[in-house]
Amino acid sequence: MSHQRQIHAYILGLVPNRDSAQDLMQETLLVMWYKFDEFELGSNFLAWGIQVARYKILQAHWHTSKDLFKFSPEALAAIERKSMVFSSQIDDHTRALRSCVKKLEPLDYKLVQMRYENEISVKDIATALNRSVQAVYKSFTRINQLLMRCIQRTLKEGGLA
Repeated sequence: MSHQRQIHAYILGLVPNRDSAQDLMQETLLVMWYKFDEFELGSNFLAWGIQVARYKILQAHWHTSKDLFKFSPEALAAIERKSMVFSSQIDDHTRALRSCVKKLEPLDYKLVQMRYENEISVKDIATALNRSVQAVYKSFTRINQLLMRCIQRTLKEGGLA
């Protein structure tokens, strides 16, 4: 689960149609689940997941090419290398975001939790907190700006502990 977003990003980089990419992601997860006993503990799980996704993409490519790009093996290898670099950056940004969210004021943290963890609509949050929808949106704008500055500062300082 911790690498699901990176594998999905890899698939989206190769499959421009979001529905097809989502289908391939589900198929990749199923293969990973059924073949988990073949995964060698201690090796790179993300690389294994991307390899499974690569095979699913190639398999889909041969069955239908209506919404898949055709890539040469060299181009596919170059995309995979870039994907691994971006995956590393995504990990760094995710760790920075988690660290920064923990530093939010209690009310701001509650808003973030309500919206993104509990998936409560802005309208329902406004009702629950007896605030206007516009006021809640303004709060989220302010929180997003705080988080963005904190993430940038954390990445610049290398403080991802």
